[in-house]
Amino acid sequence: MKAKQAEDIVLLKQRIIYLQSELARYKAKAYEDGDILLENERLKEALEKAETKIKELTKQVEAVMAENVVLKELALLSEQRYEELEKVKQEKSELEKQLGQSRSNRSAEDGENWFLHTLRQQNAIVKQERNELTSLSNPFSFSGEEE
Repeated sequence: MKAKQAEDIVLLKQRIIYLQSELARYKAKAYEDGDILLENERLKEALEKAETKIKELTKQVEAVMAENVVLKELALLSEQRYEELEKVKQEKSELEKQLGQSRSNRSAEDGENWFLHTLRQQNAIVKQERNELTSLSNPFSFSGEEE
């Protein structure tokens, strides 16, 4: 019986060792599960932070896109104003050229007008002198007046 008891004791000791190892394994697994739960909680928090950051960045992107639209409109208006300015500058230069030409024409006309005026006066004087000479040289006119 002692041999049987000795065998039972050995078996029980082996069983205790086995159960102790199983208990250690379950405890380790429980710690791992606890660690996994803690890690899961940390990941949930990180996910929430990432989602809030994504929402903030999305709002910033929308604001930048709206600003981009406004800037494009302003650039278009600026380009149109620049083109209008260039047209006005061209018109101004053309008007200045025309003004310069009209001034030179006017000064030439003024010179011509002076010349023509002087010429007409001289012609009038010459005609008057001729008339006077012809009226004096006409033998049939006694009064000195023309008929």
